[in-house]
Amino acid sequence: MKPDQHTTFQLLGFDPYWVCVVYDLIHYQYKLPIRVEVFPNLELDGKANDLIKRIDYTIKSMQDVRPNQHVLFGLASGRHKHKVYKDFKPYLNNEDYNNLVSNSSVISQSCQLDYGILVDYQCVVSSQTAIGFGVSIKRGAKIGHHNKIGAFTDINPGVVTSGNVTIGKGCEIGTGSLVNNNVTIGDNTFIGMGSVVTKDIPPNCIAYGSPCKVVRPNELWEI
Repeated sequence: MKPDQHTTFQLLGFDPYWVCVVYDLIHYQYKLPIRVEVFPNLELDGKANDLIKRIDYTIKSMQDVRPNQHVLFGLASGRHKHKVYKDFKPYLNNEDYNNLVSNSSVISQSCQLDYGILVDYQCVVSSQTAIGFGVSIKRGAKIGHHNKIGAFTDINPGVVTSGNVTIGKGCEIGTGSLVNNNVTIGDNTFIGMGSVVTKDIPPNCIAYGSPCKVVRPNELWEI
């Protein structure tokens, strides 16, 4: 549904970098005056570089969220989105979260998309692929056919997956990583930047390299 002149977009959680990305993507997508509200129940550490162009948004309290307005995540990482999701569960159902997909990306008509998904610029999602709740697919990522990507997983820029790949929930796939045909990556696993994943990677671990190998358990998060 295209928004009218008064459509409001509600961003849950606050990452000073990611809010800028989502803000620009909304404007690119709709090209209409919009209102952006940020609900910073979870604020990430770190300070974005000085802004080249000001972005306008209003800070709101959690109890002010409205399910009849557009609802998006204001941070990228699945582990942080999951915390925000749990905080807002008394106020929102899964169906209240909107998907934001760039017009420059291609999503095959046979794909299945859950809610709360963001697909950044110039991505491709091939045939018969299922994308879970709260997934982010970032700039230029290419997702192969018959893939399954679990809830709250973060696909970073330039990732390429081949056919019949399964990625569990709560994973982070590092920038520029390649995933071979028929590979399964378990839940809550972090794949380091530029890795070449040729074999299955178990859940709850940190793995990287070419070929990608498990380095240690992931004790940072579990979804």
